[in-house]
Amino acid sequence: MTKVKQQHYVWRKYLKPWADREMIWTCFKKLNKIEKVNLMGVAQERYFYRLIDLSESEELFLKNYIEENSPPVVKNLNFDFLRLFTSTSRLKKQLEESINPNIDKEKLTKEIEILETNLMENAHTRVEALGHKLLEYRTLSDLKTIKNDDYLFEAILFLCFQYVRTKNMKVSAMEYCKGKSYEKLVKKIWNILSYVTAATLARNISVHPNLRFIFIENATTNLFITGDQPVFNILNDKVNDNGDIIDLEFYYPITPKHALIIHFREDQLIEFISKSADDSIINFLNGKVVENSDFYVFANNEEQLRSIM
Repeated sequence: MTKVKQQHYVWRKYLKPWADREMIWTCFKKLNKIEKVNLMGVAQERYFYRLIDLSESEELFLKNYIEENSPPVVKNLNFDFLRLFTSTSRLKKQLEESINPNIDKEKLTKEIEILETNLMENAHTRVEALGHKLLEYRTLSDLKTIKNDDYLFEAILFLCFQYVRTKNMKVSAMEYCKGKSYEKLVKKIWNILSYVTAATLARNISVHPNLRFIFIENATTNLFITGDQPVFNILNDKVNDNGDIIDLEFYYPITPKHALIIHFREDQLIEFISKSADDSIINFLNGKVVENSDFYVFANNEEQLRSIM
């Protein structure tokens, strides 16, 4: 087993509809540069998911947070995440305290370091497997099958993980905590906290009585783009006096021709509807993609990126 050094926070399989033979047109937003690059080189960072040892008080904080904020049905799952992602700390401590002369401590230390690097990356791979069906949806009839075989929760869980796992969300969380007493704590525990947040959010969304879906089909030559925040809240500019976001409406482009909106508005009377997108809708949604992206914006042609950016 070797360390996975370059760890992606956007699933490469998800980006393939915008790519041509593993190459994808990319706008490097903060550099104002557009290039066609390999999928392996985008939306990734060295050791992005590497686990950090937590103190007893930090681990206790997470235990209390899970106990107080997790719905009963996902509480055990969130505690499983905590045990899994603190397991390397326990292994290192056990190895350090061991007096068994037959143990090769140097070799085991290296193996634990690999586990520390790869464990969360591998867990995200397991979560990505939940999204295979969703990425194949091409019609409203396809979307309606989301309620078959208990796939609804798994699909929502997949989307919530794609929502929280990104660098953009980590940066946003750190910005929100800036100057607060818990800033350093959140920075240290963010990777684990993101798992707990995703599972809790997925449960709350999947059982919401007003849960509604819109499948958007694009018959124009003006295509959907995507970015390094592939799932985002269109309503994240609606905040209260404290600056907290007060509403949620997920947008998720599936391909350059298909997109999904998940919301809770009561004005949509039936659970599933489809809409045909015109240029004004596409331009609005693509503008939101650019606005919510951190560093990378993706399209399947250079001209569209240049016109948008």
